[in-house]
Parts: sequence; C-alpha cells; structure tokens
Amino acid sequence: MARMQLQFLSDEEKQRIHSAALELLEKVGLRIVDAEARDVLADAGAHVDPATQRVRFPSSLVESARQKVPSEFTLYGRDIEDQKRVVHLRPGNVYYSTNGYAVHWYDPDSGTRRPIMQEDLAWITRLADAQEQLDILATIGTPADAPAETNDRYQQVISLLNSTRPILNTAYGKQAVRDNLEIATIVRGSREVLRQYPLWVVDLTTLSPMELDARQASTMVESARQGLPIGISPGPIAGATGPVTLAGNTAMATAELLGAITLVQTVQPGTPVLYTSYTRSLDMASGRLAMGGPEFAMQRVATAEMACYFNIPSRGGGLITDAKAADAQLGVEKLLGCLLPSLAGLTVVAGFGMVDSLNTVRPEVFPIDNEIVSTVRHILKSFEVNDDTIPIDVIAEVGPGGNFLTTQHTLDHFKQELWFTRLWERRPWEVWEKEGQLDVAQRARRLIRSRTPTVPPLEDKAVQAMWKVVLAADRSVGRIL
Repeated sequence: MARMQLQFLSDEEKQRIHSAALELLEKVGLRIVDAEARDVLADAGAHVDPATQRVRFPSSLVESARQKVPSEFTLYGRDIEDQKRVVHLRPGNVYYSTNGYAVHWYDPDSGTRRPIMQEDLAWITRLADAQEQLDILATIGTPADAPAETNDRYQQVISLLNSTRPILNTAYGKQAVRDNLEIATIVRGSREVLRQYPLWVVDLTTLSPMELDARQASTMVESARQGLPIGISPGPIAGATGPVTLAGNTAMATAELLGAITLVQTVQPGTPVLYTSYTRSLDMASGRLAMGGPEFAMQRVATAEMACYFNIPSRGGGLITDAKAADAQLGVEKLLGCLLPSLAGLTVVAGFGMVDSLNTVRPEVFPIDNEIVSTVRHILKSFEVNDDTIPIDVIAEVGPGGNFLTTQHTLDHFKQELWFTRLWERRPWEVWEKEGQLDVAQRARRLIRSRTPTVPPLEDKAVQAMWKVVLAADRSVGRIL
C-alpha cells in the first residue's frame, strides 16, 4: 500500500533553497546577542564581528553541523511503561500536538474571553490530555498570575502535573533550563532515567530577520550542554519580517534554522533537533498577521519538505486559525492547515484547541480538533488493494440487486475501512431537530461539560519538590507571589 503524499517542491527547488540559505549565512550572517554563543562559533571557525554582533558562517561549518543532527529521536510520556505515550520523531511519522503560550482563554461558562490563570491552565491541560488523538503536550498558555520572569517554570510544573504526554515547553535562559530540567528529573526519578527516556523538548525561537537574541542564544547553548532535545523555530512574517515571496520567506527561515543548528551542534554534537518553522504572512488589507490562510498551510508543507530533505524531524502549526468562534471559518482553516502538512509528512502538526492566531484557547475546540485529526489520520492510512479487499467471490455470491450488509466480509472489514465520527452530525433531520438542532460547537460544549478530565496524580513528595524549584526561582528574581 503506497502512502498518500503531497509534494510542492522539486528536488531542484529544495537544493536552491538550501543553497540560498547557505549563501545568506555566509554573506549576511546572524546577529547573535550573546557573547558566549559568539565565542563558541568563533572557535569553530565562524567569522565574528564583536562590534556589530554579526556572525557569518562558512558553508563548510554549517554543513558539518547539520550532518551531526540525529535523523530521529524518541519521546516518552510521564509513565515510561505506557507505550501509547511513546512518539518516534523522524521524517515520515506524523504526530499531533497542542500549541504554546496563549495569553487568553474563552470561558464557556461566562461566555467571555479573559487572561489565562494557573487554575485555568491546569484544567485546559487536562482537557487536552483527554483527547485521544493528541500525542504531545506543548504548553498551552502563559498564566497571568505567575511572575513573568519565571512563568516558564510554572508552565513546566502545570504541564507535567496535568498531562501524561511528553511535553514541549520553553525556558527563559540558562538557569531556567537547569530549573526545568530539575523539575523533569523529579518526575523521572533520576537524571540517568531522564536521559534514557526523554520527556521534554525545549522550545526556542530565532528572531526574524536573521537574529538570535540574548535569551534564546544562551538558552540554546545551555540546553545543548545538558543534552536536551531542542525545537528551533523561526517565524518570519512574509511582507513584514520576511520577504513577501513564500520562497524567499522559506529560504530565510531555513538560514535561521541552519544557523541555530550550527550553534547547538557546535556546543554538543548529536543534540536532537526538532526542525520547526512558523513562517507566516501579513494580511496586506488589514496589516494583521494571517495564520489561517492557504499561505500558512503551504509554508508548513515547505517546512516538512525541507526537513525531509535534511533528514531531520519537523514541527509546525497546522490546526491554526484566525477565526475567533467555532464556526465555518475555523473548520476550513484548521482542516486545510492540518491535512496538507500531514500529507507532506510534517512530523509534529500543532495547534489543538487554539483560535485567534494562537492568542486564545477555546475549550470546545479541543473535541473539534480531535475529530479533524481523526479524519486526517484515516486519510493518511489510504487503503489496501489485494485479493481480500477486492472480494470477487463475495460480489459474485451477493449478485445483482443483493446486499453486502450481512456478509462476513463486511463484518471482518468495516471497522478498519470506515471512519466513525464522535461529533459530526449524521443522524436524520428529524432526530437532530428533536434534540435541539445543535451545531457542532454546541455539541462540543455539551461533550466537554459531560466529562471531568482527570490525570493520575504524582506522589505528593514529587509535587512538593517540583513547586520548591519554582519558589526558589521566584526568590532568585525577587518575586514572591
């Protein structure tokens, strides 16, 4: 059975983007606002101008570093014995995740949008964890009732307490890496067990165009030294912080990625990298960011193709929408953004539960996204063509005018061949009308209200130890809530 696959870029076009990225790194370079990172690269052969903080990369250095990136790595959930929570990140595999750091959530009880608080984030995280199609928990929100300087530690603890899945979360500098590493180690029991069964990917970004700020660069250096998997994500906005042409935007993002990869591989060869990209575009009519249109989905396909070209696992937004409500726009944008990258082989397709260009979480969107991902996964399976799936004898036995409903062949195959919905409306009009004429958003809200999402608790000793790390971080920056 051949797997259905989507391809936008020819081999020649991928090579051209690769060559352009190398040329950008050699001629333009990256502005890296961290002295240690610049020193690391200078010692490796990069050309550094301390006055401008500009680092120019010889192509040979970039290519040598790129070839040290593992082609695959594995993440494990909170319980290492739970095989359902194991994800093998490599080109060709496709998984689905939440997306990080929303600042608002839509409260379905009050019908209003408000800032996310720690209690909200815990509940939303449990709701996400209850979606069977979710594979990875990217920290969903940034709680407003936690100190800005240490919010990443609160996110780490809340994610690990309220989800059983492997997590993806950021870190705010070197000490933050050490603190969040300590929190993950508490969950695992020892640093050695955490090395053997990775639980956490450090989510970091470049600053487009062509820059690594001090926090991101220093965090990359420390994460690599600690041997942690790193997700590196440029997000140039076509027409604003990146070229308006999608090819140019992709090439510049590729340059930023390869420059950051060179840094982390120079620090620690063999550091696992999740080749991430949030290339997007500007809506020239409104001047606002556009993340739900066809351009966003097309650029995710390009991300998947370039990552496969480099033989590195990839990640990007897919279940992303600019819509605010759970409406037709949301459905179209999320399905388009999920299906195309999945067909292209994007390793991690992100965005569960998010609306409003990733700024807001809507709880009822989680079951909707769960249904969309279930649909896409069924399409990715394609179908087998063999003597059993083309049952000539059965067709002959049923004959003209017959019915296949009661045949053994139907009984043997229908569960594998046919997709079953848990949320879409397929019942007769009269039944739908009698039960309130609910649309999909209303049914989704009813579904989440009918269940109380729960996650098995960690031992009290571990929970106390995790929060102790957070409180120590608060004290170190003079913030005690």
